[in-house]
Amino acid sequence: MTTQTYHQVIIEGMRDRPTDALAEILDFVLFLRKRTFDREAFEREMQDVLLHAELSEQSRAEQTHLEKEFEGYAQQFPRE
Repeated sequence: MTTQTYHQVIIEGMRDRPTDALAEILDFVLFLRKRTFDREAFEREMQDVLLHAELSEQSRAEQTHLEKEFEGYAQQFPRE
C-alpha cells in the first residue's frame, strides 16, 4: 500500500465514528507520534507507567496481606 492509500483507508475508517472512538484514535495517534519522534520522552513515560503499575500492585498485595493478617481480630480480641 502507498502512503496515500493508507491515508485514505484511515480517514474512511474514522468516518461516522462516535466521539469516544475518535478520542481513542487521537490518543493512539499521539502515542505513535511520541514513540516515533521523541523516543527518549516515550521511554521515560513508559518507565513511569510501569513503575506506577508495579507500585500499585505492591500496594494491593500489602493491603491483601494486612486484611488477612487482621481477619477475625475483633472476635479474637474483643474490647472489654
